[in-house]
Amino acid sequence: MGRTVVVTGSERGSRAAWMASRFLLGLFGVKAHFLHPGNFAKSRVEGMGGLLLLGGIDIDPGTYGGREHPAISRTDPHRDAMEWALLQRAVREGLPVMGICRGMQMINLYFGGTLHPHLHDLSLSYPHPHTPLPLREVTVVPDTHLHAIVRVTTLRVNALHHQAIDRPGDGLRVCAYDRNGIVQAVERDEEAFCLGLQWHPEFMPYLWHSRKIFGTFAANIR
Repeated sequence: MGRTVVVTGSERGSRAAWMASRFLLGLFGVKAHFLHPGNFAKSRVEGMGGLLLLGGIDIDPGTYGGREHPAISRTDPHRDAMEWALLQRAVREGLPVMGICRGMQMINLYFGGTLHPHLHDLSLSYPHPHTPLPLREVTVVPDTHLHAIVRVTTLRVNALHHQAIDRPGDGLRVCAYDRNGIVQAVERDEEAFCLGLQWHPEFMPYLWHSRKIFGTFAANIR
């Protein structure tokens, strides 16, 4: 495979996110290889240079000892196990890691954090839109790695999630949040790049900060 980014997703339903991510990574000279539960067992990833966990269906509560919820209708424990194994390897080898939406939640669970199973069960002070357009304003925490990337304290992003981080995992710090205080990004204060985003930058390549984030991820891989 050579040194490349491993991008993970579902066997069905992840193609748009995969193609958009491959396009953005390619802009910055990084090759990508898509892994899903159907091809993982036969794939050889000796040359993995980085890991990108895409969004998609909910993480199965059985993966992390969570509780069942009527809003959790589609899961894939095989994908959960695949991503857990790849995360374990990436962390062990000090590889750059980025997680998008579900991917951020998986990173948080890996480091011992917890999730809100359904945001609409919470008492939210502001509406929680569900939109692929950049209609959500998030606050970026100063003096974080994310702030060093985008160099602004507010961003307009999209929102395609109904779950979110409750308690951040060990070694993770919140680097962005929305008006309801919902975590929108986390990072590790380690030498290796590790960033989780609740929004989907791959679906907004027309925005400068989406390209900046992917460009920084690619630079760390190279």
